[in-house]
Amino acid sequence: MELTKTHNGQWKPGQSGNPSGRPVGARQSFSGAFLHDLAEVWVEHGKASMLHTAKTSPQTFFAIASKLIPRDVELTIRQHYSAELDPADLEILRAIKSAIPDAGDRQPGEVLQFTLDAIRAHGASKLPVMCQHEV
Repeated sequence: MELTKTHNGQWKPGQSGNPSGRPVGARQSFSGAFLHDLAEVWVEHGKASMLHTAKTSPQTFFAIASKLIPRDVELTIRQHYSAELDPADLEILRAIKSAIPDAGDRQPGEVLQFTLDAIRAHGASKLPVMCQHEV
């Protein structure tokens, strides 16, 4: 079969300029050599180069950094509370907060006072009094 190119210089469909293909192992040897060279450059210029890029071209820096993060990363954010609060206690606090009008706009001490007043109004005889800094 005679190999010919089209008028725009590309190979005709079904033809290749390299019918034997890439030599076996060529990609691995390139990759290995590239990674070796990259490691050498990193040892000598790594952090300094990163800092330079971050300062002079932050969009490039973050574009490269984002490519290093796996696509299936899952982020979990937890807020730490006092060791004395367990999940049931947190659920109670969430229920109290959701039951109070504009609780999100009030100071914690106000929310506590509102809650204490409501509990006392419903006949609770003794409630511990907390200092505002403990809230």
